[in-house]
Amino acid sequence: MKIQRNNISIIFVTFTLIALIYSSCKKEDPQPTATTRLKVSLINSVATKGASILFNRAYESVNIDIQKVSIHTSSDTAANSGWFDLETNTGIYDLLDYEAGNDTLIAFDTLLQAQNISQIRLLLGSNNTVVDSGETYELETPSGQTSGLKIQVHADLQADFAYKILLDFDAEKSIIKTGNGKYKLKPVINAIVEQQ
Repeated sequence: MKIQRNNISIIFVTFTLIALIYSSCKKEDPQPTATTRLKVSLINSVATKGASILFNRAYESVNIDIQKVSIHTSSDTAANSGWFDLETNTGIYDLLDYEAGNDTLIAFDTLLQAQNISQIRLLLGSNNTVVDSGETYELETPSGQTSGLKIQVHADLQADFAYKILLDFDAEKSIIKTGNGKYKLKPVINAIVEQQ
């Protein structure tokens, strides 16, 4: 009987030691994810050429219907990689309004995980137009309404900083007038990343 009690005591002590070792080895709660703030703005590239006088425009208006702005990110975990939608200021933007240093905020995220952004995607609606010689024409946007316009970025966002990405949209070079009088959008867009 005494031997059986000793065995029970040994088993109890063994389980207690295992429980203590397990609890001491248990990982601490992970630290909060480091975040950054991001803004995405539109600008017409004439502003980046240092021109003090605006050139003779080929068009009076170039209207782009922006419905969604997304970013493609990559990190060490699959859960933090892929396409993510930003808070988007949807609407129709006349690109010619953003010359000579003017820009407009089209999307933002205040709690974005610090990581690498490889691309930005603009998903367009159906109200894209160009005004030429006082006449308004539909602006065809191949893939703009399905897969979206994709702009290469390749920027590493560091924690605890704010960033602004200027989408430098060359409105003049982005419009192709076809022989049958149609207008197509073939976007010429550069991304400029600024740390705020």
